[in-house]
Amino acid sequence: MEEFSRDKSKKDGLTSACKKCNIERERKRKVNGGNFTNEQKKNAFEKYGLFCQICNSTSNLQVDHKLPQTVCGPNKASIKENAWILCKPCNVAKADRILFEVIKTVPKEALGPMLLKEYADAIGQGHLIKYQSKSMELTLLR
Repeated sequence: MEEFSRDKSKKDGLTSACKKCNIERERKRKVNGGNFTNEQKKNAFEKYGLFCQICNSTSNLQVDHKLPQTVCGPNKASIKENAWILCKPCNVAKADRILFEVIKTVPKEALGPMLLKEYADAIGQGHLIKYQSKSMELTLLR
């Protein structure tokens, strides 16, 4: 239990990832562009409105990365084309998944340069498995 931070919103009162993993995740986020600027957040709310793009909720809204920072190149994830609005529960559920519908919404001129080469190649070559869940998700074949 000492390896986890406290999180009052969780049933057991602990974060879902250990301190070491959270530190590594935050390090990767900073390398891949960090968070959106206030201007980018404002633009995302103006573009998408005040509701979640997955479930249409109007509470606990956040600006999320359409394509997760883990698949984006350094300093490429936090661009305006990669911002959209999700409620916190949908954002947490989406995690670092690549959603099928979302890839189509990112302009191709932004998508290619944004992704790490291995993901850009896999998406470009159609090496993906599609399956139905709450929303369509893509899983990359390796």
